Amino acid sequence: MRSKVGTNLTSLSGGRSLRDMKNLEWIFIGIHWLGVPALVAIGITYHPASTVTVVVLTAFLAVWSAVAAFLNRRITTVQGQVLLGIVSQALLPVFAWAMIFQFLEGQTAAYGGFAFVIIEGAVRFGLIASLFMEAIFVAGLAVAMQYRVSEYGLKFSTTGFAFWALFLFFIALSVGLVTEEARRERRRSAILVRERTLLEERNRIARDLHDTVLKTIHGLALEAHVLGRHASSPAAKEKAQYMVGVCQRSTQQIRDMIHELRTESQDAGIASEMSRMVVEWSEATGIKAEFTASGEDRSLPLMASHNLRNVLSEALENIRKHAHAFHASVSIELQPGEVRLEIADDGKGIPYSPNELYTLAPKGKYGMLGMKERVEQINGQFSIDTSHGTRLMISVPLPPAK
Repeated sequence: MRSKVGTNLTSLSGGRSLRDMKNLEWIFIGIHWLGVPALVAIGITYHPASTVTVVVLTAFLAVWSAVAAFLNRRITTVQGQVLLGIVSQALLPVFAWAMIFQFLEGQTAAYGGFAFVIIEGAVRFGLIASLFMEAIFVAGLAVAMQYRVSEYGLKFSTTGFAFWALFLFFIALSVGLVTEEARRERRRSAILVRERTLLEERNRIARDLHDTVLKTIHGLALEAHVLGRHASSPAAKEKAQYMVGVCQRSTQQIRDMIHELRTESQDAGIASEMSRMVVEWSEATGIKAEFTASGEDRSLPLMASHNLRNVLSEALENIRKHAHAFHASVSIELQPGEVRLEIADDGKGIPYSPNELYTLAPKGKYGMLGMKERVEQINGQFSIDTSHGTRLMISVPLPPAK
């Protein structure tokens, strides 16, 4: 439950880093501090209903700005920074309406001050926050105009109500759409950076395998070949020949791995790639395997494709090593906004739930935990059913197909 709350809070950050969120909060704190002398000047110039109330509200703004500055320095997580923003954004409309009510008798332009609340909400949390602040404004405006009728005997102005409601609605909509697009662009940029990093890392690993491991095994094979030629006993010759065969098989496996690292792209459909993996695994292990796919096959973003392929590879390897299974099945369902993957076997099962996988790490068992972390890295969900054998269920959100 706590993890889900943390994920929801992180999503409200709009993809901003902790540093970016802190810098943004400093800007808002500075604006709030500038509001303190501005409110003092307004209180002197425009004769509020209660000067004492204006002084108290101004003092409250100053105190909260100081508290926010203190917390902004101390918070060390994105979730904590989001909570600070939520609290500040919740206090702002209350403060704004309390201040506006001091000028209702003759200064209806005070309604426009709520635009700052709407803009701040949009910048913090996007379109939903700006429209929510607009809804709070409309509700408060209705109360304020009724208060003007009862307190000052002024007529309820339907045109005035409509003007201010629509005026701030357009502000909320326009600023909200702009900030929402900025949030989407920030998320897209983060995905591109991750995928570029992944591609560079794959190429680096391929180079290292070729330049170090492959050459070392090749040298070992030559040494074993020479050893076999000069060995005097048949047993030594046989061992040397066995070592040569092992080195040759390892060399071919590494070459296949290098080829896969170098050639995997987003051009191939994920279902066809997984079908090939399952067929090759079944032929190599002798375990009967069934693969089914539904929906239109499509290429996936590089990060999603890479992680899902690795999850499937690790799951099949676990079945081979530990499940004692006679049959395995893999199914993939491709929907416009989601991919679902199920990997099942009829083996002995595992006695762990997804939440218990972290207890396996101290025991040196990282396979299942690694699969779970790979799925979570691409914002997916990972679950395990061990009622009959083992069944892994994975769902990953995807952008719409192009």
